[in-house]
Amino acid sequence: MKTKSLIISVLLVFVGLVANAQQHNEQVTVEGSYRPQIKRSERLQKTPETPKNEFNIPNYKAEAKDFNYGYNMEVETMSAINYKVEYGVESKNNFLKAGLGTRLSPLFLFRHYSDISRTMSLGVGVRHFSSWLDMSDYKKSSFMNNGFNLMTVNKFKSGQLRAFGDYTYDMYHLRAYDDAENPNGRNIHSFNLGAKWLANGTSYRSFYHEIGADYRATWIMGGTVEHQLNGSVHFAYSDNWIGNKKVDDLQTIATDVEISYNHLDQSQTLIAVDPYFAMSGDFYHLHLGARIDFKTGGNISVYPDVTGSVFILDNMFEFYAKFGGRSKINTFADIVAENPFVTTNFTGFGELGYEKTAFEFQGGVKAKIVNNVDAHLGVRYRNIKNSVFYVPDTDFYAVYDEDATTYHLQAFDMVFMDNNVVNFLADVRWKAMDKLNLAAELSINSYTLKNTSTEHPWYKPAFTMTLRGDYQLDETWKFNAATTLLGKRWAMDLDGNSQQLKPAFDFQVGADYQIQTDLAAFAEIHNVFHQKYQLYYNYPSAGFELFVGLKYKF
Repeated sequence: MKTKSLIISVLLVFVGLVANAQQHNEQVTVEGSYRPQIKRSERLQKTPETPKNEFNIPNYKAEAKDFNYGYNMEVETMSAINYKVEYGVESKNNFLKAGLGTRLSPLFLFRHYSDISRTMSLGVGVRHFSSWLDMSDYKKSSFMNNGFNLMTVNKFKSGQLRAFGDYTYDMYHLRAYDDAENPNGRNIHSFNLGAKWLANGTSYRSFYHEIGADYRATWIMGGTVEHQLNGSVHFAYSDNWIGNKKVDDLQTIATDVEISYNHLDQSQTLIAVDPYFAMSGDFYHLHLGARIDFKTGGNISVYPDVTGSVFILDNMFEFYAKFGGRSKINTFADIVAENPFVTTNFTGFGELGYEKTAFEFQGGVKAKIVNNVDAHLGVRYRNIKNSVFYVPDTDFYAVYDEDATTYHLQAFDMVFMDNNVVNFLADVRWKAMDKLNLAAELSINSYTLKNTSTEHPWYKPAFTMTLRGDYQLDETWKFNAATTLLGKRWAMDLDGNSQQLKPAFDFQVGADYQIQTDLAAFAEIHNVFHQKYQLYYNYPSAGFELFVGLKYKF
């Protein structure tokens, strides 16, 4: 059986490579639940955990792409809402999905993960999504998104080594990039290669460590090239120094170290050291530390790293609070991931500087009600310096072969502004009955700009809301639906005037018909009501599209 699965995997990877497979994120992110998490070394585990594979195995849902793509904005539609049921859903590591949309939009997803020996596991992923037909809102609107993933887990007596490689290639053949210098649109490539070592055992009365490193290159054909090197180290030791000598009353001394190097014509380096003390009991968790950031040029920033949780009523309610801050390098990879319409090449940008969250507070309550309702209410405040916002590139023009007219086109430049952000967060997940699951998420956002004459936080929504659900009628039929709403957003037009974009509303539905135990036919309708909302000014959504195809779990 293992040999058969491996042969299928190799054949499908070959097909994906021939098709020049690639990736894209059609998902709109939502401010989510910010619940303090306990690191692996702070849990008492008598046997080592087997690392989970890197692949987010898709469920039978309405989304066309089924996994997180890395982009935080939509090129054609924001319909690809990923709803993952958390209640007893069977998940298999081998998955194939293939379909075709009414705009001649093929999609192909493949995931395979298996143990090829007692000490080695292999994971492979291939994905492709594209559109072959133009739309009336664009000069040329075709796009193609491909990706290939490969990862291994190698087990040794002293630990486990996880290694991975990812390649993505995204092509946007949109009007603003279809000029004489770029006749084939904008081509964005990214290659990421890395590994992480995890020691066996835990930190309980022993020294525990994790060490990881990766390299990423991101480039536009004929334009900008960025190189990134990242490293991370985690050291920890735990014991019962305080209170009862029980494994539930644990204290941990630990240090996290993160190293980031970025080269974009010029180089930037960030080294973050975060020593902390953590302790847990039957009804609480406490994390006390400080983060120290060392940046290029000798700049040093110090932030608190304090988190606390209290559990009451037999862990039905968790009240939490966090105080912190951090610096991060503004990277070319992050910027084109969020907005691929930004200026064609980053000429003149030797470095993009650092974004600094000078102070952050998070607090709220998370509740588990009668075993089938999970709810969260929270608030988050951040004081952010040098954050990226998008404005028009007023000097972007193009001439087309079939038309001698010179067009002044909508592309985007960047501005860096300081701002305060307040988010009110709420989400609930409800297993209404054995066959029905519902979820809702809401984020109300308030931005205050500082030290600038700009009036509006460009493209930041006043609120974001998602509603999702799925219903299993019987053993044969499954239905699902999802909707996303984005509130008021402000944009700047080519003349420098403020424009208020209409709220975005996208509704999608889907159905699966179970042909055999692991084989299903699916149909999905994206943007059911054909809403021509704009996520970026002058770039409306694609509108209604129907997908049909097959899903196979093996």
